[in-house]
Amino acid sequence: MILIIDHQDSFTRNLEHLLSDFDKVIVKDRKKVSHNDINDACLIVLSPGPGKPNDYPETKDLFHYAIGKKPVLGVCLGFQLILQEEGGEIIRQDQVLHGVETEIEISPGTLTYKQIKGPLRVARYHSLQVSSSSLNAISKTLRITARDPLRNVPMSFEDSNRILFGLQYHPESFLTNSGKQIIQNIHHASMDRIGKTDRAS
Repeated sequence: MILIIDHQDSFTRNLEHLLSDFDKVIVKDRKKVSHNDINDACLIVLSPGPGKPNDYPETKDLFHYAIGKKPVLGVCLGFQLILQEEGGEIIRQDQVLHGVETEIEISPGTLTYKQIKGPLRVARYHSLQVSSSSLNAISKTLRITARDPLRNVPMSFEDSNRILFGLQYHPESFLTNSGKQIIQNIHHASMDRIGKTDRAS
């Protein structure tokens, strides 16, 4: 089961539809999610949402409970929230990008971009970004796997040790031309980790 922690965003249902191709999906408001919900899931997804990460203290608490126990994927707001909790700084970017398709440079061969060749066209809806200069403060196991080459903005990350993923762009949008493959890669990596954990227990 995939659990989407919802921030009352219009994109959540589109993300649910994409994820439902791979597993049963439960959508719950962040204020109604319990630790049992997290324990029952094979993948935790932090949805897009309005505002900034500091607007969602409940999600921060849930993230810290889940990390290391369950695979976690953050999308847009979720991406920013994870990186902020990992030591990054969230800043307002010079150009607001809402419903804009841009090209990003990816790291081929990573868990996120397995069998995907770059550059990649993706859909972006964000006015905030993670400051590149703050990335030195984040965990050394967390790797930036894509950037906007024009603005040097981090666009995705992964941590293969903790099975942690983040996408600043929207994989569920038709403007992201490999969104389904990206989610499939992340889901497969998550299920592999769950399987290894079950065998070790």
